[in-house]
Amino acid sequence: SLILILIFFVVSKNIIFENRAKKYTQEYVIILNLINNKKIDEAKKKLETLKTSKINIYKVLAISKLLELSKENKNEQISILDYAISSNIEKNDKDLFKIKKALLAFENLDETQFLNLLNPSDFKESPWRVLALEILGDFYLSKGQKIKAKDIYDQAIKIKDIPEIFKKDLEKKIKELK
Repeated sequence: SLILILIFFVVSKNIIFENRAKKYTQEYVIILNLINNKKIDEAKKKLETLKTSKINIYKVLAISKLLELSKENKNEQISILDYAISSNIEKNDKDLFKIKKALLAFENLDETQFLNLLNPSDFKESPWRVLALEILGDFYLSKGQKIKAKDIYDQAIKIKDIPEIFKKDLEKKIKELK
């Protein structure tokens, strides 16, 4: 009987998840139609609700679409990214939002704030590690801190399985720093 209860629980949970996913998919299609019909404020309200979804992909879709719709307002985008970074979403998605915020606020952040976003130890197991390190190195370079920039670029280039495009770009940056 314990096995039957366990099977019932698993099946019920899957049905609930599928129903939620179907509901959120329908809601997202409605939002896209609103955007196509230039009803941006109404779409944003629905996206604000969808970003609190219990399903990660819908949270990320809503946050990403809100960012796109707010591209004219940097402060609004930063606020959306702050929400994304502090929300309960998967780490890889959160890391990508940290990178987006770092790029968006590049000139306005000091070293401590930048390291809070792109701390190399936070990106150790992230697929975004090389990109985060390159941006961090670019940050140091923009502040005239060539030694720190080179150290960061060197860390990035030593990562196993680094994509060739990143490797060439980093090699060029390191060469220019010598």
